[in-house]
Amino acid sequence: MSPFRLFGNSAANEAADRILAAVMGAARDPDLFGDDGAPDTLDGRFEMATAFAALALMRLKASPEADRVAQVFTDKLFRHFDAGLREAGVGDLSVARRMKGLAGAFYGRLAAYRETIADEAAFAAALGRNIWNDAAAAPAPGLARRLRALHERLAAAPVQAVEAAASWIATP
Repeated sequence: MSPFRLFGNSAANEAADRILAAVMGAARDPDLFGDDGAPDTLDGRFEMATAFAALALMRLKASPEADRVAQVFTDKLFRHFDAGLREAGVGDLSVARRMKGLAGAFYGRLAAYRETIADEAAFAAALGRNIWNDAAAAPAPGLARRLRALHERLAAAPVQAVEAAASWIATP
């Protein structure tokens, strides 16, 4: 029996909380932003959160026993995005519309990253298009290498490693 299923919804909830904390911690690494990284803006932070969350979901979805955790994680991720919009001052009437747009953007990026992660150049182009609106963006190859290495480490580790913050430390 999977450790994710031992305690049902409670275990899935706790695992999803740990995964969300680890993913958001990794996505906030200051080395990801600035002149040689993503823009240090709300959009840039969304892009980094999306890239790391996509890696988490790819790993979770590769293990059928983690399906419940993947769903709970996704729900918590979108509640996190909702809270971020509200903190940024987006009015209640606009949040639903903005969340619909964020959901479309997130799932589009998840699909693009899933389809291209095996090919470094294609993955870098997908990151470039999404983060910098330029498939040939200069920082994209470095970020692609970093995220692909992380993806490979997560894929080689037991699915429970997704919960560990230390698993998300990506080497540049």
